[in-house]
Amino acid sequence: MDKQLNDVLTQCSSTNGVIGMVCVDESGLCLKATGSANASTAGYYRALIEKGKLLKNETPNITIETDSSNIFIQETDKVTFALHKLP
Repeated sequence: MDKQLNDVLTQCSSTNGVIGMVCVDESGLCLKATGSANASTAGYYRALIEKGKLLKNETPNITIETDSSNIFIQETDKVTFALHKLP
């Protein structure tokens, strides 16, 4: 799984405007953090996905917009990805 995760991170990091990524397991523990993304935020991203599931009976896609970056949060196969991108 580590090679697959590194391949995904490398592919996403090469996308124009991406400044960081955090990958989180189903327990909220950080699997990998790159760029400007902070590993200590991993649990928050997982918690947002779980709270979103309570609103609807499906996995949400979450976007957080700030002055310095946009954060896109999505869960796939029990792994949560948070992508930090320039606005």
